[in-house]
Amino acid sequence: MRHLLNSVPTSISSASGLKRRLKQIGFGLLAAWGFLPTFAGHRVIVINTSPSVAPGLYIRWGIEPAVGQIIDFRIPERARLYVQKRTVQDCDDWYILKPIAAGPGDRIDTTGSSLVINGCAIAPMPPDFDSAGRTLPLWRENCVLGPDEFFVFSARIPNSFDSRCYGPVHRQQIDSVRRALITW
Repeated sequence: MRHLLNSVPTSISSASGLKRRLKQIGFGLLAAWGFLPTFAGHRVIVINTSPSVAPGLYIRWGIEPAVGQIIDFRIPERARLYVQKRTVQDCDDWYILKPIAAGPGDRIDTTGSSLVINGCAIAPMPPDFDSAGRTLPLWRENCVLGPDEFFVFSARIPNSFDSRCYGPVHRQQIDSVRRALITW
């Protein structure tokens, strides 16, 4: 009985200690998010609200882009008019966050009904129109990616606005490789 009574306060205090520690971590993350740009440069941590990549906070990762990594890049020129019409904003400082599905030397074919990478059908091509009836840009090519080209694609949602719509992303368009800090 004595052992049982002694364990109750310990579990209660450890639960309140855990809550306190989680609050400290949360406050620390918010403070870091506010101060990091001052010390480490622009856009160290970004927030993603789009469903095509898990919503959450993403941190800049100092490595070169490669297949399987998530990158952020400025909206490609081929997509700019569509995004401006959809959002009614100029979107000059907007970035897209997507995973790389193919890189230099990979064969991409978007001329049929499916996205085909290196001979494997990956996903259907997007429809000609979005849910509001606006014409969706579609990139229709069969080519091998050049030494500085990356094809971004998200299988997370079927209507992802990715390279199927605007074509490959060039290395100079990529701002950084990103890693999930926390997702929800």
